[in-house]
This record gives sequence, C-alpha cells and structure tokens, in this order.
Amino acid sequence: MPYRYRCRQCRAESPDEHPSRADAEADQEAHRDDEHGGLAPLAGDSVDRVHAEARGHRLLPRHTGLAALVMLALVLASCWGR
Repeated sequence: MPYRYRCRQCRAESPDEHPSRADAEADQEAHRDDEHGGLAPLAGDSVDRVHAEARGHRLLPRHTGLAALVMLALVLASCWGR
C-alpha cells in the first residue's frame, strides 16, 4: 500500500505516492531540512498510508454498473416485446 508525506503546518503534501514507508519518510526528512531547518514543524507532520478509496480506485470501474443496467434494460425490453 502506498504512502504519502503531509506537513500540517505548511499544508504541504508529497506530490507523488511512495511505494514504501521508508521512501515517504525520506521525503519527510528532506522537507524538514529544506523548510523547517531540520526541526519538526510545530503543528506536526505525518506519513500516512493512502487507501485505494482515496486514490479513486474501486473494485469495478464507475461505468460498469451503468453498462450493466443498460444491458439489463435491453434484455428485458427484448423479452417484453415477445
């Protein structure tokens, strides 16, 4: 599961998801060095797991349900007309 670094004080967020927690923590350390002189920001920062729902992934693509309903309607319409 991918990870993302967030700095609450700056409202900054790593632009890309990191494949491992260690990669996101390296991004966290680089941000602290560049923006906060190596110290942790007062408001805190975090490395969080990015869940599939947050990335917009679902078990089925969005239009699959609509396509299934249209197909069902076509099947029912053809059976109704007989």
